[in-house]
Amino acid sequence: MSASPFQVAARTVLAIGGGYLASSSAMVIFCLLLGSAGVARADVVTLSILLVFVLYVCLVLWVFSARVLWLPVMVFSLLAASSYVLMSFSGHGG
Repeated sequence: MSASPFQVAARTVLAIGGGYLASSSAMVIFCLLLGSAGVARADVVTLSILLVFVLYVCLVLWVFSARVLWLPVMVFSLLAASSYVLMSFSGHGG
């Protein structure tokens, strides 16, 4: 089975752009949850960056290995929406 150039381009854009959006949203969630748990601010940022780097690599690999493209799109959208809602309720968002 060969993929069309459109499918390859869509997966590439989703992996780079959507993976970045989802991992930055996950970083917001990690930072807010670890910060509310009483972890020092520098440790929160360092741990969140390390976790998000691993998450970004996993998300990029998942986009290219998924059979259907709508599933990563839904997960990325849910991560972005949940981080926005969490920021809004915690008083850090606009």
